Amino acid sequence: MKKYFYIGTLLLLIGQGSTAQAPVINTDSPDQSDGSHIVEKKHLQVETGVQFSKQDEVTKEFDNITLIRYGVSKRFEVRLINQYSNIRDDSGSVAGLQPLTISFKNLLWWQHGILPKVTLVSYFRLPLTLNKLFPADHFGYTFTLAMRHQLNAKWKLYSNFGVTQDQGTTAISYLGTAELNYNVTDKFSTYAEYFGNYATHTPASNGMDIGFIYALKNNFAVDMALGSPTLNLGLTKFISLGVALRVPN
Repeated sequence: MKKYFYIGTLLLLIGQGSTAQAPVINTDSPDQSDGSHIVEKKHLQVETGVQFSKQDEVTKEFDNITLIRYGVSKRFEVRLINQYSNIRDDSGSVAGLQPLTISFKNLLWWQHGILPKVTLVSYFRLPLTLNKLFPADHFGYTFTLAMRHQLNAKWKLYSNFGVTQDQGTTAISYLGTAELNYNVTDKFSTYAEYFGNYATHTPASNGMDIGFIYALKNNFAVDMALGSPTLNLGLTKFISLGVALRVPN
């Protein structure tokens, strides 16, 4: 099926590329925070996964989200996001591709003392749609400052602050995240994260998730996360599983 195309492609590519020692892959999944890392210059990185969500008492959702990243320089990368969604409730289900999103990541400065490493992450949700069930009448955007404090060799603190224009309503809202990340080994890390969304026209949402990332090879990793966007696991919750591949190694 189409929604598994990217996962299949990744698995076929595993093991390709240079055999020289390379840094362990650094991903933007599965947490809600954007990381500050820029993909290595002239490297292509693909992160894809599935997420199963319970939105309320009757609504369930399946998503396959794929993020394609390319390192243009040590400080800049370009990105493309594709999302397939299947939403089901008592009235039936809708399924198809969401509008495309293009994105850019620009490293602003490195950590210096108590000042964190800071990267600007920009998302532009295009007013183009491949499926009338998921309309794209307006232009949407998100601008996020992604920060990382390297506390010591094992512990890192990530935080995000951003502004978003909703593609459906053009309403403006603000996002914030805080994540504590622990490197169990060079290739295995775990995290706990808070994430929220704030706006004047709707009540604020506050959520939490936990997860892990494990690099089976320096250029290939698997990840898992589970949590709730409302801190109410009985009403809303999600679980995600993903893989990431960087080529060449």
